[in-house]
Amino acid sequence: MTSDPNKKTTRSFQCREALWQKFEQMARELECSVDYLINDSMKQYARQRGYGATGAGGQSIPPPLVGNASPPSSRPGAPTPPPPPPLVVPPPPPVTSVAPPLPPPVGGSRAAPPPAPGVRPPPGPGKRTGPNPVPPPPPPLNATVSRRAPPPLAPSRSIPPPPGAASSKPVPPPPPPMPQSSVPSPPTGALTITYQGEVFQVTKDRFIIGRGKQTSDLTIKDPNVSRQHAMIEFLTGQYYIVDMGSTNGVEYNGQRVQRKVISDGDTFKVCDHELRFSFQ
Repeated sequence: MTSDPNKKTTRSFQCREALWQKFEQMARELECSVDYLINDSMKQYARQRGYGATGAGGQSIPPPLVGNASPPSSRPGAPTPPPPPPLVVPPPPPVTSVAPPLPPPVGGSRAAPPPAPGVRPPPGPGKRTGPNPVPPPPPPLNATVSRRAPPPLAPSRSIPPPPGAASSKPVPPPPPPMPQSSVPSPPTGALTITYQGEVFQVTKDRFIIGRGKQTSDLTIKDPNVSRQHAMIEFLTGQYYIVDMGSTNGVEYNGQRVQRKVISDGDTFKVCDHELRFSFQ
């Protein structure tokens, strides 16, 4: 009792992921299953190795023949498959012969190589090879041609006169002195503020004028005066009056100022209150 050669059994084997993906792609393009491609591949591999793959009906499929011989038909009237194409053997590469190098000349003179067969050597100078004579080459020119060197150029810079000689150029007068900018000189003495007949001496680099008793050095009791209204600042040897962002500001000669240098005798107004500055 023979087993059915077309019976299929589930087998498990290990396969590379990239190879399995190629088989899946081939199955999608050929519109068949992966199992069919694997069975067909195993059958072709068995034929190449010379193992007869068993076909339908339990018959053994012989291995393919080598050459142009056609395999015998197992069934009468079966069509003969076409013979495989003959093997094409590429021609061998051409062999290039390399001539050996010529030996070095002896005694400083090198003999000319012999002419190739079938090539006539060129005629020498003064020989005739036909009806027209060949003129000899012209004699070489004399390489040692004497040339007269050009005279050296005279120096272009002028030679200074010797010391003690009178010069014809007038001496330019010295430049006038630069005018000095009117920068107020730093004050001398201590700065004092006269307010309502009372004299206050500025003893800090930042002297605060305002309404707050605890936050100001000169207190002005007026609700229109800010808590910290103005400041007397000593910087780079000068005294400045600076508005500290007050509401009513600081005025000098009827104009509101933000920052100004204090000179001796200046009078500033904080709201309706006059402050007179002097150096003692």
